[in-house]
Amino acid sequence: MVKKLLITAAFCAALPAVAADPDNGKELYNEVELEQVIGGVAYSDANCETCHDTSLYTSQDRKATTWAKLKARVEGCNTNLDVGWFPDEVEDVAAYLNREFYKFPAAQ
Repeated sequence: MVKKLLITAAFCAALPAVAADPDNGKELYNEVELEQVIGGVAYSDANCETCHDTSLYTSQDRKATTWAKLKARVEGCNTNLDVGWFPDEVEDVAAYLNREFYKFPAAQ
């Protein structure tokens, strides 16, 4: 039984990871529309750029300084604002932001 588990684990580890799709991420990023109160202001059509002007993404003071931190920040927005993206969609949005703004080394 242990041998079968080890063989299965080795096989699964050898499968290539599905690469994030930055084009899908761009669509998801552009389609976000939420009803939110942000900074005391009620929005009926809040989106990513309601809080984040794109200059934030290239600022020297940006909080995302690595690919992992970028993914975590996108997941934070997804969770805190109840955007509703699945994990692969969070990865796609992070890949889009990385391609367009952050330019971190290949996503890992």
